[in-house]
Amino acid sequence: MGNTPGHDVGNTVGKSATVGTTTSAVLPSGILPSGLPMATRDGPALARALAARMPALIMTARRIAQAVQQGGHARRRTGSGENFWQYRPAQPGEAASRIDWRQSARGERPFVRENEAQTAQTIFIWCDNSSSMNWHSSDTLPSKAESALVLALALAAILLRQGERVRLLGADGATVTAISGNGGLERMAIVLIDAMRRPSPPATLPQAGHLARNGRLVLLGDGLYDPVAFSGLLRAALARQVCTSLIEVIDPAERDMPYAGRTRFMGLEDEAPLTLSAGTDLRTAYRAAFTQHQQQLSDLCRAGGNAMITQTTDQPPERALLALHAQLAAAHHTGGGMRA
Repeated sequence: MGNTPGHDVGNTVGKSATVGTTTSAVLPSGILPSGLPMATRDGPALARALAARMPALIMTARRIAQAVQQGGHARRRTGSGENFWQYRPAQPGEAASRIDWRQSARGERPFVRENEAQTAQTIFIWCDNSSSMNWHSSDTLPSKAESALVLALALAAILLRQGERVRLLGADGATVTAISGNGGLERMAIVLIDAMRRPSPPATLPQAGHLARNGRLVLLGDGLYDPVAFSGLLRAALARQVCTSLIEVIDPAERDMPYAGRTRFMGLEDEAPLTLSAGTDLRTAYRAAFTQHQQQLSDLCRAGGNAMITQTTDQPPERALLALHAQLAAAHHTGGGMRA
């Protein structure tokens, strides 16, 4: 996508900001201009930095996974095979004899404990690898790519502990890597970090034809996708009885556009520079366009089976993963298949 000059903010694609007369910063590519003067790395530089920290990142992911499982009533094994018990929220009209009162006393709503014998799900995980993911508005915040990486690793750790089948979709949306065993997270981190050395073109979404029927697809990216292409993916996934969840990873500056003055936007994905006066009018127009795009994505996600989960890089990752955990658990409980 390219830039549109003038006041058509909704069609302006990702740029870097120049605040005042000469200050500049590269901002993410996508539907909208956004951000603050910031630090950014190209793909290879970011990959090198993350590779050097890979053991710490994996340790962080495991810690997050443990916290999410403790907070999300994750299913726990009662023996070998696929037998397990789990909690689910009680439904209206649920018999009192089915409610686990001890567990329910810990929260604000009643829970039912269930014993099931259920086939493991196949969960496909995809991380956006476009250059816009390399951006962050402040040195105090991680890049969107780093945030998505940690979320993906933590999610895989949770799923592997639960006995699910985990598949990593390549940045091209076609390559499928099975993640399993004690070294699964390390292999996953290596694949994801290596992909950052070769950023994919904007809006390179997965190909639904590579998804197993009745599986689950989890997307982690900044949501800067063409709504038509995104809708096409969701529809194709539904045709294969695959329910899709999107964790939208954004920088808080993309939401707020918290700066003023003459601003020069520089693209991360080969867009031409754009200079605008970042006053109240532009900020208002930008936020309206951002909100409209968010609503489009949200509506599409709901039609695809799940609510969109938005995670800003200044928020704890447990928040998004708890919401996703609830979505996957609900889909597992209802038997999995979505109607196209």
